[in-house]
Amino acid sequence: MTQPTMDPLRNLADRAERGGLTGDEAARLRDGIGQLYAEIDTLRAVCESNKRAYVGAMKHAWEVEAALNAVRALADDADRQGITSGGPFTVAAVRAALDAHTNPKDQT
Repeated sequence: MTQPTMDPLRNLADRAERGGLTGDEAARLRDGIGQLYAEIDTLRAVCESNKRAYVGAMKHAWEVEAALNAVRALADDADRQGITSGGPFTVAAVRAALDAHTNPKDQT
């Protein structure tokens, strides 16, 4: 059966209220309602999946932002101290700042 549209289903419901659907019409009405509820269930599942993906993406974005802020803080400290190379802005320091925020479970 094709996807039901609202007008034929409303027409069948109106006729049912007036008291007189044939067996075939009642079956079409039930089938149409079932298909609409199945579509609603599908859309709910898609929404939940999208919500989980969004939450995961936002968590990752916050971790990246925190890591970048840690590196910015290192750079700001180096600027304040007039350090142009070495010091707190070494590759190891940058990597540690990034790792502390992007791989927190790897830190001991």
